[in-house]
Amino acid sequence: MKDLPPHILKPEVHWQRAQGYLDLGMYEEAKRELRALPDEEPWAKRSKVFLLSIQQELQNWEEAQKIARGLRYEFSEEVDWWIADAYATRRHESITEAQSILLEGLALHFDDGLIRFNLACYACVLKSPGECLDFLKEAVKRDEKFKLMALEDEDLADVRDALLKLGWGRVLT
Repeated sequence: MKDLPPHILKPEVHWQRAQGYLDLGMYEEAKRELRALPDEEPWAKRSKVFLLSIQQELQNWEEAQKIARGLRYEFSEEVDWWIADAYATRRHESITEAQSILLEGLALHFDDGLIRFNLACYACVLKSPGECLDFLKEAVKRDEKFKLMALEDEDLADVRDALLKLGWGRVLT
């Protein structure tokens, strides 16, 4: 039998308690409250997403990767899970594995700027500045916010001068 809270209440109550425990950094208690949630939707997905955030907070990348990958397979139409899987995979396995996840995700989410931004970061870290700049320009075509993000992201330090030459350092309005 799974470790459950002493009293089973409405799902909304367990959800609120889990959030409170997370805010306090009480991860085991938060997980116990999540185990009291029903296994059907919307609670099943919410619980997985919540567990993912706990594992990310704990920097338990192996568990985060398992959860994110499950979400990506189950909800492939949602960009977030592609990015979460790549993020955990980068930290648990390698940046090249993370890159392949996002390249696969790009085929499904061709117009997504955040996938392109992350691919730019990976290309820069992998010493492919041309590819990095191409992905960044495509991300910015989709949303100007990526200019500022690019200037602040540590992964993109090697192309920062090139970005400034493109005029990305001007005040954004």
